[in-house]
Amino acid sequence: MNKPSPEQERLRQLRDRQLRARDPMTKQHRLERTIAQRHRRAQEPFSMVRIWSEIPHKWKGVFYGLVGGALLLVVLPMFWSSPWATLLPIILIPFFVFLGFLFGRAADVRDELNDLMR
Repeated sequence: MNKPSPEQERLRQLRDRQLRARDPMTKQHRLERTIAQRHRRAQEPFSMVRIWSEIPHKWKGVFYGLVGGALLLVVLPMFWSSPWATLLPIILIPFFVFLGFLFGRAADVRDELNDLMR
C-alpha cells in the first residue's frame, strides 16, 4: 500500500479542517450540547450536602463561630451563676465570628493554592 506523503497528508488535514469550519451545523450542535448539559444538571436531585460543600470556608467559619458563641451563651450561665455569665458570651460572639472567618479564609487560601499547584 502506498503511504501518502507528508505534504498530501497535510493538505488532506487542511481540507478537512476547512470543511469542518464551514459546517453550518456546528453552532446547532454546540447549542444542543449546552441544552443537554443544562437538562442533565436540572435532573440532578436536590442535595444539601452539595450546597453546603459549595459555600466558601470563610462563611462556614462565620457560621461555626456564631453557633459556638450562641452555644456558650446558653451553656455558660448553667455552670456559672454570675451576671458576667451572660455578658461575657455576648462580648465573645463577635470574637468567635471573626476567628471563624479568619480560619475559614485560611482554608480557602489553602484550597486555592492546591488548585494552582495542580
